[in-house]
Amino acid sequence: MFWISRFILNLFAKVYLRGKAYGKENLPKEGAYIAVINHSSNMDVVAMALVATRKGHTMAKDSLFRVPVLKWWLKSVGMFPVVRDAADHKAFSYAVNLLKEGKILFIAPEGTRKKENGQRRRPRTGFVRMAQMADCPVVPIAMSGTDKVLPPGAWFPRTVKIKVKVGKPVRLEKIPFNKDNKEKLQQQAEQIMDTIYEMVAELEAM
Repeated sequence: MFWISRFILNLFAKVYLRGKAYGKENLPKEGAYIAVINHSSNMDVVAMALVATRKGHTMAKDSLFRVPVLKWWLKSVGMFPVVRDAADHKAFSYAVNLLKEGKILFIAPEGTRKKENGQRRRPRTGFVRMAQMADCPVVPIAMSGTDKVLPPGAWFPRTVKIKVKVGKPVRLEKIPFNKDNKEKLQQQAEQIMDTIYEMVAELEAM
């Protein structure tokens, strides 16, 4: 189901949205990694299909899993529930175990596509701790145009060109998880997001 869904979404992205992907050669061909994305639209999943060269797993808000048919599809394509705005230890542990098994995790540290007063949201540090616990790299991935495909109030996707760029894998410095290092962990998360938004600017300038 993952590859069938990926094929359909990839075809839709390339034909209807004229989607383009750059830097796919930066994706590790084996082993675990965390693909970190900027989240701006429900259409981000379509853009992700442009760079999904291996089966990955993604966190999705738990409310989506209350719809039976949707729940079946989400699980079939590798998504698992997470309680937003809460410390969901179960989802966190599940994600770390996936990485330790050599699998891929797609994650959006901003948590939601909504902005705070039009500004970027402060990224959460969960992915930083996951990367260190699983001893795997973080791959920054920038997406552009997805927020214009299905803007608020729209019922049908607009033919807006979307672009995705994959950055080089980053090995974050290992830092002990304690209160004294809380700000250092936050700085690592923001460093990755800064890299992503620099690539977003590059995509929008193309």
